[in-house]
Order: sequence, then structure tokens, then C-alpha cells
Amino acid sequence: MTRKLFVALAILSLSASAASAAHRHHHALNAQAGVPDPASPPPTGWTGGPNSSDHATYLKNLHDSGYNPKNDFDANGHIAGQ
Repeated sequence: MTRKLFVALAILSLSASAASAAHRHHHALNAQAGVPDPASPPPTGWTGGPNSSDHATYLKNLHDSGYNPKNDFDANGHIAGQ
């Protein structure tokens, strides 16, 4: 009796896993999904991209945080490790 129950459960689990594997779909990725159409209007809130004041603010923030580009390399010219 135990053997029949074990065999029945094994068959049921194998058929269930085969059925779930058959339901998996592989969709091709759309290569153009993230590329906006140049003829379409820009989305709401579109800022247009970075400008020179953004770069100046970025450099000022780096300086204020204590970043020093001279510390990027060691005496031999290799990138300094952390």
C-alpha cells in the first residue's frame, strides 16, 4: 500500500512539473523598447539633459565632500586600491 502511494505521488509530481514547464513562454525582447520616437512629443517633465551648470555643481559637490583627484593614483601611476 505504501509503495503504491509513493509511486502515485511520484507520477503526480512529475506530471505537474512537466505541465508547469510547458506553460513557460519565451518572449523575444524588443530591441527598440527603450528608444523614444523622435517624431513623438517628449514625455511630461522632460528636462532636456545635463548642462554646464549641472557639471559645475557636480564638481563643487565632489570638492565639498573631500574628493581629491590627486589621490586616485599611487606614486607608481597605478590606480590606488581601497
